[in-house]
Amino acid sequence: MKKPVPVQYLSFFIGVITLAFGSFFQATAQDGLLRIVVLSEEDGSPMVGANVLIYHPEDENELLYNCVTNPTGFCEIRDITPNTELELQISYVGFVDYAEQFFLEPNERRTIRIELTTEVATLKDEAVVIGGRLVTTGRAGVQRVSFDDIARIPTPGVDGDLVSFLQTEPGIVTTGDRGGDLYIRGGRPDQNLVLVDNLPVVKPFHVSNLFSAFSEEVIQNADVYAGGYGAELSNAMSAVIDISLRPGNLRQYAASGAISPYLMSFHAEGPIVRDRQSFLVMGRRSTIESVAPTLINEEVPLNFGDFIARYTIQLDNISCNVTGLYTKDSGEVVPTRQIRSEWNNTVFGARCLAYDTGLKYPIEIWAGYSGYNNSERSDIEQERYSSLDQFYLNAGLREQIGDVSINYGFGVNFRFYDVLLSEKFAEIRSVNRIIPILNLYFSGNWEVSEKFEVQPGLSTQVSLDHAGGLEPRLRMAWKPDGTGQQELSIAAGKYVQMFSGISDQRDIGAVFTVLQPIKLADKIPYSYHGIMSYEQRLGNSIQINVEAYAKTYENVPVSKWTPEARISIETANAKGLAYGFDGRFQVQRGGFISSVGYGWSTISYEATSGDLGAWIVEPVFEFSPAHDQRHKLNAVLGYEFFGFETNVRWEFGTGKPYTQIFGYDFAVDVPRENPEVDPGTARTLYSRPFGERLPYYHRLDFSIGREFMVGRSWGLQTETGVINTYNRKNVYNLDINTLQRVDQTPLFPYLSVKLSRM
Repeated sequence: MKKPVPVQYLSFFIGVITLAFGSFFQATAQDGLLRIVVLSEEDGSPMVGANVLIYHPEDENELLYNCVTNPTGFCEIRDITPNTELELQISYVGFVDYAEQFFLEPNERRTIRIELTTEVATLKDEAVVIGGRLVTTGRAGVQRVSFDDIARIPTPGVDGDLVSFLQTEPGIVTTGDRGGDLYIRGGRPDQNLVLVDNLPVVKPFHVSNLFSAFSEEVIQNADVYAGGYGAELSNAMSAVIDISLRPGNLRQYAASGAISPYLMSFHAEGPIVRDRQSFLVMGRRSTIESVAPTLINEEVPLNFGDFIARYTIQLDNISCNVTGLYTKDSGEVVPTRQIRSEWNNTVFGARCLAYDTGLKYPIEIWAGYSGYNNSERSDIEQERYSSLDQFYLNAGLREQIGDVSINYGFGVNFRFYDVLLSEKFAEIRSVNRIIPILNLYFSGNWEVSEKFEVQPGLSTQVSLDHAGGLEPRLRMAWKPDGTGQQELSIAAGKYVQMFSGISDQRDIGAVFTVLQPIKLADKIPYSYHGIMSYEQRLGNSIQINVEAYAKTYENVPVSKWTPEARISIETANAKGLAYGFDGRFQVQRGGFISSVGYGWSTISYEATSGDLGAWIVEPVFEFSPAHDQRHKLNAVLGYEFFGFETNVRWEFGTGKPYTQIFGYDFAVDVPRENPEVDPGTARTLYSRPFGERLPYYHRLDFSIGREFMVGRSWGLQTETGVINTYNRKNVYNLDINTLQRVDQTPLFPYLSVKLSRM
């Protein structure tokens, strides 16, 4: 049996944290330091991704210093030459450029707050920067999503939704229009990490895959790391979705209410103390379960809702956000089974960035609670239940060593697992454990030249059961012409995960997942990522991006297979390989925008068949899991004319693997049951797992909307559209017991109305 983590390892880990944290607060002399906070003049909100540039006043062709603002609107520039006249320039798309001349005294530390004025403008080519969560070197594996991107995807509600946009990305796959699961470049849903203001959320995607907990109304931006992410992100083998919510308006009150056939929503925000404190609340609840029978003459037994609340405080030397999130989902994913799947999230936490001039470096701290549970129940009883509760405390810090900026941090995460399954499922036992996990990371960013950047990193995790070992990470970017017009970047690394999610993946309609820690005697799952990306910008209108990637997965827990349909938390280890390439082409000119994305990929797992199930003949069984979609093509068009906004989305995807039925029989428990008087229990027998593929899939969605002013302070936004415009019958599931086919959303017309007080 594997030994627990030695005390010496924990002592070393804590010692490193103590030394790093203690040295951080030493305020020592240094060259000039400029800390910048960039805000919007309209509402006082922080501006993420603003470009801060410093030139010599007499030579603007030579960039001396630069930084990009983070989600709090903050960035800093160090080691500025004192007693020298310099020019500060700040730019952001859609805002008037800001410029001023300044100089710093020796060892002076200065914090300035800049407000940008709204204007229809375009960023200078040389100032285009793709920012990331901390420092993202290159585009490899990273997609930054703005609320404008989300708004362009037709959704049966006035506001766009993050998950609708994510499904247009080539490397992201779902099993259909329900279930709430995302598969990103070969990874399973339990191998993804979703962060909201640094708070982990297990499954914020609703039972209807048209919606998540994040509408365009509340999102500031989202960074989607499809792989190759930096050392500051850990305990996820496949992908990270890092979401930043926007703060409430710091200068005026606003509110809105909306209704559509799918859901109704409300939102309110405003200042508590002008320019200092604000609030933002938003709540939504589905209406489709009651409306669908009348509108499309079909039952849609899906019910979901969410609520978000945010408190923001911005002072001269500190910025804090307190965030609360609640989601609730319930529905019959496959209606013919009369089994209701349910899950909910409860998240609460705070995130603060302190940058007082008395601090040697800014420090970021976040802490909170995240709770998740999911279950399945029939009309008679709850049959399956699994929950995960997390308490966490983390700190992120910075250092500067010459030309290299060092980011490092540490944290502790207490994870409470609870599993309870009905006795009708054989080979099942309950799980109830508390697992503390410590994590530590270092990453550096070195701008070798104007054309070449390197970001190495190192991460590690340790629990009472396992030491995760070292996880090296590396990102590099090369700009051949020294500008942002073209870039070649790579990303690679090792990624360890200290828990697993077990589900019966042979059944596309099974969304219940058992969350459990890696057992003491089991090997830790880990993966290796390798990504290469090339991006080309042609002026300000055309952008082309091509990426090739490969991921290996080791020690992936897979639920043991049995000939009959049932779930087991007894697992076998499998190893996997996912590789492919993505291509994106986007054109934006005036009121017209068009983007096309294509992805090709292949995913395969293999495991010893004796571990998986006795009825598999081959000694080593290789299979393509249910999310192996070889080809995916998406096209999005948007056009504005005479005050109207029109959006069209078309998607095509080849069929994903599924498991056929071999037959049916009756199981008799001899000698407890007498076959002469008791026929036994009916059961369904599976054929070869993932031996066939579903038909190909395609769908066209369309919307057109316009906003009207009602009086001086009210706006009326209307949108009408159609989901599945040409009524394509895309199969979702063929019920294994009744052989009834369940299709995805049929032609679904909608009219949405939103009334806003501005």
